[in-house]
Amino acid sequence: MTTLLNPTIQLIEQNPEVKSFIYQQIADFEPFVTPQTVVAVVARDPRKLAIQYETDGKEFTPEGLKKLYRIAIVLNESGTTVEAEGVHEDIYQAIKAAKDNLLKELVAIQDSVVSQQDRLIEINHYLQPSLLH
Repeated sequence: MTTLLNPTIQLIEQNPEVKSFIYQQIADFEPFVTPQTVVAVVARDPRKLAIQYETDGKEFTPEGLKKLYRIAIVLNESGTTVEAEGVHEDIYQAIKAAKDNLLKELVAIQDSVVSQQDRLIEINHYLQPSLLH
């Protein structure tokens, strides 16, 4: 039984150039992960985008969807998952889009955490009784 995902999975698993490109792309996540983080590159069925595209008002055809690569990069650690997808007619562009989208999400998360920490430090600073010498 052949499915639309089989060629994509085979391309990812058996093409050394695609594998190498994936490793190059996921290296950019190094500042955001720990040794315990599991990184997965997942091929998803692009035909399942039909409902989303319809909801978003995007024009598509079933034949057009079949030509797309839909790649997700998933980071998982201690039950927490962060993921993003890339969709493109070129597998390299789909992988790069997934990486770029995930990096945007990770930077936003990092900025949120850092700014919260900065605010707490500032609040604690002003709540401390002032010492006079």
